[in-house]
Amino acid sequence: MTSLLPLVRAAAIRPFLSWLKDHGRAVDECLLENGLSPACFTDPSLPIPLLSCIRLVRDVSRREGPDFPLRAMRHCGPEGLGMIGRVQATARTPREACLKIVRAHVHLSSHEMLTFASEPLQGTLRHVFRVPVDHESLFYMQQAQVAAMLALFGTRPAAPVLSRLQMVPHPDLGFAPLAGHVDVPVEPSATRALIAVLPGAVLDRPYPRRLSAAGEAGVEMGAGLRGDGTLAGSIRAVLPQLMSGGGEPSLAEIAALSFMSPRTLQRRLGEEKTRLSILIEQERARQALDMLRGTTLPIRNVAVELGYGSPASFTRAVRRWTARTPTSLRGS
Repeated sequence: MTSLLPLVRAAAIRPFLSWLKDHGRAVDECLLENGLSPACFTDPSLPIPLLSCIRLVRDVSRREGPDFPLRAMRHCGPEGLGMIGRVQATARTPREACLKIVRAHVHLSSHEMLTFASEPLQGTLRHVFRVPVDHESLFYMQQAQVAAMLALFGTRPAAPVLSRLQMVPHPDLGFAPLAGHVDVPVEPSATRALIAVLPGAVLDRPYPRRLSAAGEAGVEMGAGLRGDGTLAGSIRAVLPQLMSGGGEPSLAEIAALSFMSPRTLQRRLGEEKTRLSILIEQERARQALDMLRGTTLPIRNVAVELGYGSPASFTRAVRRWTARTPTSLRGS
């Protein structure tokens, strides 16, 4: 069981959204179906619920085909893969890139573990989720990890990239969707971990060129996702996304995203001396003050944007937060 709401950066879904956009699909609709805002497409640093990421990849793969993650990653290329592309641009070899990615991964996801065992003749990448993931979704997510890893070696590697690959099979299709995408037979993973063994000759082949070391500062995307280390803090991180349409998430929805029961969520928030309703109220206040002070929208429109039934109910809420009216706040 988790102690925080598991988070991941929006960069994790950017390649899939780019594929959808380039193929004429409704990106905003896909995001909203999974409780995410269109800002995910423009700001890859946004924290989003890990479960929302998993659900989005699963649902799109069901519609577009069981090899969708591999096709989407290949469509984007290294330059469209965010951190991976930047790492490749600043590393001398794939081995160095793997080591850098492992160091930076803590900034991208709070409940995944990525390790790289570097040995003279080979290297082994291992990826696991620290939350329960069903077999079908895990197949798609591990497929995406394989695709991201293959991107480190370019579109036309001079030699087979993998010497061994273990992952979870699709519950109905097995490994058939991977045919033509990977160059070794795929083995079922006994531990549900993704394990990829790469030959040393491939890992140590220098990249054709390397950008200046100054670019390396951009590899890590800000602070780690665990924030202040509290459950309330991790919920606060995603409330802007979950409330972007003017609604508010239910206790059951937040509990599901946290991989907890509603009762456990309530108890753990109580141990932190807060409640979900308090966190939602605080986020509503933040959004309201930002819109009143940072936009010229009429106050009635601000009320509608934030989900209030009338300007009067919005005014009462603002008075409760600040002891002032919306008009006086806008004029200050």
